[in-house]
Amino acid sequence: MQNKILLIDDESSFRRTMSLSLTQRGYDTEPCENGVCGLKKMELLMKNNEAPAAVVIDIQLPDINGEKLAKTIKLKYPDIPIILITGYADKLNPEEIENLNVKTLLIKPFSADDLTAQFEEILKERTTPKIEVSYEAQKAKSESAYALLKLEDNADFFETFRKLYYMDNILYCDATKGEYDIILLIQNDSLNELRDIGLNRILKVKGVKEVDFLEVREPILDDSTNSAINAVEDAMSKTYNSNIAENKRDLANRVCSYVLVELEREKLDKIYPTLLLNENVVYCDYTTGKYNLVLMIYGNHFSQIDKIINEKIINLDGILKVKEYPIINIFEM
Repeated sequence: MQNKILLIDDESSFRRTMSLSLTQRGYDTEPCENGVCGLKKMELLMKNNEAPAAVVIDIQLPDINGEKLAKTIKLKYPDIPIILITGYADKLNPEEIENLNVKTLLIKPFSADDLTAQFEEILKERTTPKIEVSYEAQKAKSESAYALLKLEDNADFFETFRKLYYMDNILYCDATKGEYDIILLIQNDSLNELRDIGLNRILKVKGVKEVDFLEVREPILDDSTNSAINAVEDAMSKTYNSNIAENKRDLANRVCSYVLVELEREKLDKIYPTLLLNENVVYCDYTTGKYNLVLMIYGNHFSQIDKIINEKIINLDGILKVKEYPIINIFEM
């Protein structure tokens, strides 16, 4: 699992650039645009047993002074290392910084390599906080992931599809049009087994050229967002026949597309519920890897799905990239 970093800085270009650079270096970055967002995200991470390896805080934040924010986090979570950053070295109070007992102070501009070097030092010294998780909770949890497959040019499509379709742990196997030829949804009780299936066993199937692996995770949302989503879903479940919810894939006479979304992760609180609650969205899964969200959208025809994407997804604030992969009925090929 990647080491998670909480990055709190009000400069969107800096957050985006640094998040991308850190991801390329093996760190899973949770970006926040202000101190309040940072505090809420910190609480949610701890609640979800995902204690960050370090918290990076800009001293000049629009809502909370970075030094005060660092002190607040340090008081509640003394074992979490904190790195302060600033572009205004002349305004620092060295004595106050020293009293905060933070790991280090970096003066902007600095590179992702400079920051990574600090993380590596922290990881050498760090003792991972112990988090109590009941055996029953571990046993009951099921892990899921998407595998996005590209096939060899000379592959026997139907034979490859058949082998994948009947593999153990494959929940759904869909032929798609576009960059990816087949998209799989995999489930397993063990995360290691899930990764082995997604990154090793599938690649050994004759005809498979390349696999992009997206692990499904619970999105980290604030309590108000979760409450809103739960309230709407409860209302919907009372309105519609329960069979609809239990048979979401039973979409006779409809067409479906996978829609892969890359977004600014600090905008997840606004984007995720908007997409999840869209009437044409069958699933909306938060994922780690190349894309942040995997949606399945249905319509009466593909032009309707294109219209939904163009009018209700692409223009959402925080959306960076959207790719559609229409599902093909292989019996009509």
